[in-house]
Amino acid sequence: MPTNGAAMLFSNNIYPYDNFQLRLARFLGTNKLEFIDNQRVEGNFFDLLDAGMAFFFKHLNLSGKITNRSLMREERLEVPVKALREALINALCHRQWEKQNLTISIAVYDDRVEIANPGVFPPQIPIEHVKESHESYPYNRNMAQALYRSTLLESWGSGIHRIIEACREQGVEDPTWRWDGGFVYVTFKRPVKAHETAKDNLVDNIALNPDNVALNVALNKGNVALNVAPNNDDVAQSLDERILQIIKSNPSIRREDIAANLSVNKKTIVRHLKDLGIKWEGHSKTGHWRIPK
Repeated sequence: MPTNGAAMLFSNNIYPYDNFQLRLARFLGTNKLEFIDNQRVEGNFFDLLDAGMAFFFKHLNLSGKITNRSLMREERLEVPVKALREALINALCHRQWEKQNLTISIAVYDDRVEIANPGVFPPQIPIEHVKESHESYPYNRNMAQALYRSTLLESWGSGIHRIIEACREQGVEDPTWRWDGGFVYVTFKRPVKAHETAKDNLVDNIALNPDNVALNVALNKGNVALNVAPNNDDVAQSLDERILQIIKSNPSIRREDIAANLSVNKKTIVRHLKDLGIKWEGHSKTGHWRIPK
């Protein structure tokens, strides 16, 4: 294991290590010609994990519904949080840290999400068999052992299976893995939005029925229903907005419960609460959050 493994996990002094970074980008369209958000963050393992998860919440669509199972609205990202978190943990844990001029990256496109890390697949696991049951062959054994003890990582080679299972439970297409000789990529396909499907169906119907006056009017004047902005539940929301929603629903919720709900570190929640000016009022057990007006 590279000598900077322990520092990668816990150190706040990351300056000697220029590879303790994460590149984040939201590209316009399906290629890298133009981006609408481009960031580079630095930090240890947990800092990068929190930053990556916050970026997913910022740029992926969120949906919600009321159920009989909870008093709070059940919400989920278009790509399962569990799958994204597991894939990012794997990327951070199994990368080749000795490649100091390369960094892990997250790229969000219109049609997919890609996580890339400078690494290799174990020779015991051919890329074409990566979805099949296999043992664990961690590249950074000490780091993997520390994460296993902290319950962030399993030691049975079940990570890929859990990613696939989370996607199937939500009805999302299985992700794919590939290696280009330098980077390992995991790619999640983004589901097609319902309003985009409806618009495509409308265009298809118009092509098939050119004499249909109503459809021609819709084509020439614009279909109002399709041009209306998507429901707020389908719009990507920032981590700040998500925190505000949770606190408004439950003003007495604990910081660690907010962190668990959003799959981020408690330290991240504390930092965002401070930035938002949200303070705790009253007793530690019976008080509540005060949101500034």
